[in-house]
Amino acid sequence: MSKRSVGLDAQATFKRSETLAKTIDNEYTNYYPSARVESIDIIEVPDTPERIEQFLTDYVTARKPCKINGVFAGNVPLQKLDSRHISSTLPSHQVLQVERKIDGGFGSGEKRLKMSFGEFMSRLKKGERDLYLTTQYGAENTEHNQVVTRRDEEGDDEEEQEEEEEEEEEEEEGFQRFGDESISDAGSFPADDLRDDFDDLDSQDEEVVANLKSGPLTSSEVEERLKELYQPPMDSLINTLPESPAFMSALIPQQLNLWVGATSQIKNNANDDFLSNFDAKLPRLGLGRFVPGGGSSSGLHHDHADNLYVPVSGHKRFTLFSPKDAHKMYTVGLIRKVYASGVIDYARCEKSPFWRTLRDDGAILGEVARQQLNHNPNLSAEEKERWSKIIQQDEECVVEDSDNKFDPPSFSTVIPTVVHLDKVEDPSIRQKIQAKALEEWPLFFEANRIVVDLKPGEMLYLPTGWFHEVTSFGAPDAMSVKDQIHIAVNYWFIPPNGVDTQNLYPNEDNYWHTDYERTRTALETARRESGRVVNVQDYEE
Repeated sequence: MSKRSVGLDAQATFKRSETLAKTIDNEYTNYYPSARVESIDIIEVPDTPERIEQFLTDYVTARKPCKINGVFAGNVPLQKLDSRHISSTLPSHQVLQVERKIDGGFGSGEKRLKMSFGEFMSRLKKGERDLYLTTQYGAENTEHNQVVTRRDEEGDDEEEQEEEEEEEEEEEEGFQRFGDESISDAGSFPADDLRDDFDDLDSQDEEVVANLKSGPLTSSEVEERLKELYQPPMDSLINTLPESPAFMSALIPQQLNLWVGATSQIKNNANDDFLSNFDAKLPRLGLGRFVPGGGSSSGLHHDHADNLYVPVSGHKRFTLFSPKDAHKMYTVGLIRKVYASGVIDYARCEKSPFWRTLRDDGAILGEVARQQLNHNPNLSAEEKERWSKIIQQDEECVVEDSDNKFDPPSFSTVIPTVVHLDKVEDPSIRQKIQAKALEEWPLFFEANRIVVDLKPGEMLYLPTGWFHEVTSFGAPDAMSVKDQIHIAVNYWFIPPNGVDTQNLYPNEDNYWHTDYERTRTALETARRESGRVVNVQDYEE
């Protein structure tokens, strides 16, 4: 192919991209980084009413990310979740869903594995690097679930068993040292959102959801809501871990998640050898989700919630892009609208056949319609007709069923190698990859970015809709397999759509407040029955 034809192809691709950008209704006018590379604001943990109000004004309503130097105060035992103590802190028998590395990274739509937390941690400690514990999304997990681990199936030799027993003793000794003392918690993702929140909801699920929002709380709803908020295995910590840090209490909590994986280091020569074999004719250039310079990637994507990310072990590198640049991110799904709040809504199509329309506070419009029809007796005939039409549209599907395994619509098709071209050390390889990337994703190179390195003892506030690629690393000076384990906790919050810090959710229907009141009641019920009452005020200075 001649250079002229390559140039014409690139121009055609660029024009198609510009046309696509014009079709997206982008209402986002909040914070946008002004330069190609801009540093992030770093603040101290807001610990007074004045500082909390300033945080809400400068970052939450401005939809501006910031790094927080320190972690929220109080007896929050996050250090008990580090790589030395986590196996003693969380129930080893609890069955979880675990992602496996596909195409060199995580975040695909592939079916996840089921295994106990104990087996998962055992496999990480033995050097396995292709597993990642992320959000559980309603998995059928209970503390009483038992599985036969691979160790039980195959039969460990006595030496391995003794080694594991010694490790457990060491962890228990470290755990006891903390006792009931006040611990400074070191503080993840979303924030890596590795799966869309609204996929695969069938009519039966919708009926269950509707039932959960009316009438008295049942024991099954209490359990359901606890596991929805405290994603397993974090549900074992409802009496010790607050549902929200005090400085974030103006926002409505959505989920607490645990992220655990392990990353081995890549030598430069192996890095260059792999990259030199890239093939422009293959999907993802034949490089998959490979990250130049080492680490494991979440894939470039955005979440549907505000995020407070708290690393516990290892460290993370976030590469951030504003919702204003959504059309430059080449998402798997077809973006329908970007709201001023940063919430990104997609069109239901073949790439996202189960997508359900969102409004600007992240609520599924069909669920709001059901709540209104079921619980608002003052609706006029016209309003009832309008809500009924919304429910009908919500139930329609482009395709009845699909066995195709797509990445979630909120993921970008831009590969991590292209996000981190500056980490490709060989200039000739870097130029070749860049030339092809300019043909495939020309607008991506115009997007302004912020790069944030995050380590234990720091937190990242990331508003909804901000695209981010997260590269996970073990400890910088990792000397053993256990040092390569990276662990993080994150809080997701309902995206605020108000500009008044005293009323961050101004919708008259109070959809999220009504729903969260039931979750709060479930929490209070569970804590009262266990003899321990916990709320965010307990964790203030």
